[in-house]
Amino acid sequence: MKRALLPLIIIASLSFSIVNALEIEQVGVYDFGVAYDVAVEDDIAYLSGNDGVDIFNITDKTSPVKLTRITNTPNGALGLYITENILYISATSNGLKIADVSDPAHPEVVGTVSEVDGIEVYVCQEYAYVASGTSFSIIDVTDPSNPERLSTVHGNERVYKIHAVDDTLYIGEVNQGLLVYDITDPTDPEYIRTVSGTTGIFDMDSQGDTLYLGCHGNGVKILDITDRQNPQIIGSHNNGGEAYGICIVDDLLMVADLQQGIEILDVSNPRSPTLEARWTTTHPHEIAGDTEYVYLADQDDGLEIFRYGEDVEPVEMTEPETEPEQQEENGIPVHTWHIVSGLIISVALLRKHAHQLIH
Repeated sequence: MKRALLPLIIIASLSFSIVNALEIEQVGVYDFGVAYDVAVEDDIAYLSGNDGVDIFNITDKTSPVKLTRITNTPNGALGLYITENILYISATSNGLKIADVSDPAHPEVVGTVSEVDGIEVYVCQEYAYVASGTSFSIIDVTDPSNPERLSTVHGNERVYKIHAVDDTLYIGEVNQGLLVYDITDPTDPEYIRTVSGTTGIFDMDSQGDTLYLGCHGNGVKILDITDRQNPQIIGSHNNGGEAYGICIVDDLLMVADLQQGIEILDVSNPRSPTLEARWTTTHPHEIAGDTEYVYLADQDDGLEIFRYGEDVEPVEMTEPETEPEQQEENGIPVHTWHIVSGLIISVALLRKHAHQLIH
């Protein structure tokens, strides 16, 4: 009888063991108004906004120090990309700006491509890819002080994000979805296909042979890109919110959701992502992260910094704000009902099995 009951005991324990593996807490903030994008390198954070790009020293995560602001973007800045002390800025109305930030307190704009309107910029090897709303451009930045536009593809409706892997370019077009281009010849990008089921793209990131999409209204989509030009959806996570930004760090996918706040997903099994931590009282446009901290470009509070991990002071995970009816039932938190339900089901199974053994 003990042997027969063992599987049921295991089932019973699993039924009410709801474990939140990671905790998250806010540790720092610098409120300068709306922020659109965030890039971090060597304890320096760069945030785009309506007045340009603000630069912060974040050595002390609890007390960010503003160093300066890049202001020669008259109508503000949107997308950012940082690599090896070179900051690429997609300026709203006056193109791609390239700044030397080896001295972050005294940045120097060294290159400009004014004939493109910048919404997003992504840099891979010697090329910068710039999204301009209804087109995208490929720019040779081998010499950052002398960028050269190689090609521009027109006709896309709402291009917000760009990502490149090897000789394949992925275009995030909101209404159509993921567009795939062959860029073996960067002067003549060749359209390959559009991936169905990927509409609403606001952000992209990749790791190895996996591509992650943040899709407004459609959550997160996970694609296998082993065949670079033929991506296949293999997993998803949809909370019904607005996944504006994503960032992959090892096996954790960090999601900036304008409605739901921060979500951290375990994607070690990309076919079945699981929610590990959530913080709802923030409204981020974009997210960056490392193995200990999360950095937000927030709609209301500018720069926000969070620490996450198993040793972080516990913070209760709440249900999405868009589903308040699921957060409590008769005044009892929904996760408590899950535990109680698990216990009731487990006890019923045990009684039924015991009754069968008796008879």
